[in-house]
Amino acid sequence: MYAKVSKKGQVTIPKPIREKLDIKNEGAVLFIVENGEVKIQGVPKKSVDELAGSLSKYVQGHKPLKDMREEAKKKVAKSAMVEGLDE
Repeated sequence: MYAKVSKKGQVTIPKPIREKLDIKNEGAVLFIVENGEVKIQGVPKKSVDELAGSLSKYVQGHKPLKDMREEAKKKVAKSAMVEGLDE
């Protein structure tokens, strides 16, 4: 079967394939890349819901993007200031 890729890189999985893999609304798919080929495996919605939050034990803490940007700006400014003193 053939499907086009949108400008955003999106592909609609044809209905016969969704039915065969039991991919339903709000379900998910798993992409497996092997030997230059992509395999798609349907993941039931129940499995997706069970995975939600499963990685939270690995999170060191949430930091808003705004705060991360401010820290980066300060580090760049400090680095630039130190480099300027060496001249």
